[in-house]
Amino acid sequence: MNFNRVILVGRLTRDPELRSTPDGVPVCQFSVAVNRQSKDDVADFFDCSAWRQQAEFLANYAQKGRLVLVEGRLQNRSWVGQDGQKRYKTEIQADNVRLLDRAKEGASDAPVSERAVVASTEGAAPQEPAPVAASHEPPPAPDFDDFPDDDSDPFSKP
Repeated sequence: MNFNRVILVGRLTRDPELRSTPDGVPVCQFSVAVNRQSKDDVADFFDCSAWRQQAEFLANYAQKGRLVLVEGRLQNRSWVGQDGQKRYKTEIQADNVRLLDRAKEGASDAPVSERAVVASTEGAAPQEPAPVAASHEPPPAPDFDDFPDDDSDPFSKP
């Protein structure tokens, strides 16, 4: 029986880097620092990569310092560098990454693309905020005063 599963909880050491394969598949590279439970302040650093929607999510919503949970598997890669030396790397291929904390004070939970627009318009004349695509608030409760005051039971048979 073989089993290759990794679960880490730690902080991002840098902003995730989004790239695409030649076929256009998004891939995101990031690194996670995980503190060891010891008397000394020692951390282990793990290189990770995520693909497709998970990669786009990380690139849009995660920033350096965010607390993340990474689920995935260990993978070894090897390649020949530009100097002709064979290189090896062990990294975590993330199947699932969850943000475990809120954005730091002053930071936004808005996607990076929206934050970039806001940052580029600072100092410009105030603009109307963009409409929100979906609301997570429940619809307003119905006004029961609009119903008739009869004492009939709508579920009883006539």
